[in-house]
Amino acid sequence: MTTTAADFAATTADDDNDFAALLAHESTTTRLRYKPGDQVRGQVVVIGEKTATLQLPDGQEGLLDLSGMRDRDGKLLINKEEFVTGYVLRIRDRVIEIARHIGKSQISTQVLQEAVHNRIPVDGTVSSTNKGGYVVDLGNSAQGFCPHAMMDTRRIEDPVVFVGQRLKFRVLEVRGDKDVLVSRRAVLEDEQARKADETRLLLVVGAKLSGVITNVRDFGAFVDLGGIEGLIPAGELAYGRVKVQDVVQPGEKVEVQVQRIEPGVDHKGRPVERISLSMRALAPDPFAQLVEELQPNQVLIGRVRRVEPFGAFVELIAGVEGLIHISAFGRRISVPGEVVQPEMKVHVRILAVDAAMRRLSLAYVDADKLTAVLDPEAGVPQTKTAAVFVGVAKVDKRDADKTDKAAAEGLANAPRNVRPEKAPVPLIGALLDVTVDKVETFGVFVCWGAAGALGRGMVPISELGLPLGADLRRHLPVGSVFKAVVTDSRPDGRVRMSRTQAERAQEQAEASSWLASHAGAAVKGGVGTFGELLLAKMAQPGTTKPAKK
Repeated sequence: MTTTAADFAATTADDDNDFAALLAHESTTTRLRYKPGDQVRGQVVVIGEKTATLQLPDGQEGLLDLSGMRDRDGKLLINKEEFVTGYVLRIRDRVIEIARHIGKSQISTQVLQEAVHNRIPVDGTVSSTNKGGYVVDLGNSAQGFCPHAMMDTRRIEDPVVFVGQRLKFRVLEVRGDKDVLVSRRAVLEDEQARKADETRLLLVVGAKLSGVITNVRDFGAFVDLGGIEGLIPAGELAYGRVKVQDVVQPGEKVEVQVQRIEPGVDHKGRPVERISLSMRALAPDPFAQLVEELQPNQVLIGRVRRVEPFGAFVELIAGVEGLIHISAFGRRISVPGEVVQPEMKVHVRILAVDAAMRRLSLAYVDADKLTAVLDPEAGVPQTKTAAVFVGVAKVDKRDADKTDKAAAEGLANAPRNVRPEKAPVPLIGALLDVTVDKVETFGVFVCWGAAGALGRGMVPISELGLPLGADLRRHLPVGSVFKAVVTDSRPDGRVRMSRTQAERAQEQAEASSWLASHAGAAVKGGVGTFGELLLAKMAQPGTTKPAKK
């Protein structure tokens, strides 16, 4: 095939256009202007004997010094395609030299001065401690001093623990080879800030994160999520009542779920996040595990946790409690405290299990009469949980008839959770007399009917009509009675109620009743006015009559 002059000219023109397009693309590519001290992050593309080539985000390349990046056996601590963070040490002949930190072999007065100016960490070994701080060996006869307050971000209980450790320090001031002021805290704060930026990308309510326990207190445990710290309240560590120290220890790795994120400020007035975490949210629900194995008339051993005027709460396993109503102690008593006390181990019999409402109704079993109520032919059921099953009780038919009759007639001594049949769902707008059954931070759970046999609902704190920040346990303790209006009633039995709407409806009813009772006296052959009503009211005995004109 013969190439003509026209073809050659066209091909040359195409090449020129492609080359021009390439130059235009190169000219529009954003190139960052790095300077010594900048922190950079790049991917390892080539590993040599003394340096590694990093591919930076803008397409440029940098040389990473591998000094001090090998373990005791000489094995390199980084791999190809791994992302590495370092500092720009210097730029020579358009070559960006990067270092993770400055090793002991590189130390000199000039390098230390560059480290001050460029904020590049240096390696140092803590040789001793004194009353003011720590003596740090920086290498090549250079010696630094780190005050106690600059050694860590937290209070140091035992300063001796750092002696002999090789750590990274920020050089703050250089007065001579033997007079170098360094700070480890500055390095830790920079690392925390970098990790915090990465953690914030994952920080949303409901997220599952890994962390390390940093501090344990009676009210909860603090967790380092990666530059950001959160709190696991004591009640969110595990199901049941536990001591924080028995569940977690400092340094332990844990899995947590983010429950709440609130803005706040630290002791210096800087904005920070207040993060509430939970370990319990990720743990299996013990109630769901145990409820499958419970059957009426089973006898178990539990521990009394709380004693109230209406009954005693017994913990069967951690996180699962049942109620022995005051009528279920086998004899007439004034208060449950006559029979049981907190932390006492007792035998109980299952009366009813309400899985939907997560409630167990129990009956007290006298240990002295335990052999008489157990059915030896039934045997002891096997269980995968920690609940202690004793056996299956023989129930006297007369006792069962009494219980059924009490529940049917709605007597006050009927066990709280025994319902002969499913209670009807109340209609929206129904006005009910309710009794406080349980107090929470977000509102109160209430029940209605004899011993709560007809239903149970929840009144949010916003619908209680109490001042902002009021103590619910003091204003509405368990057993308090008030009127509430049903605002939401679902087929699954969940009922939402309002006390404020009930009070508003009652006020309107009283006003309407008063107006209706006085309308007859004010209206004479026509529609009455407010003035006529007022005159009629003032004309009543004990009031001053208006002067006649």
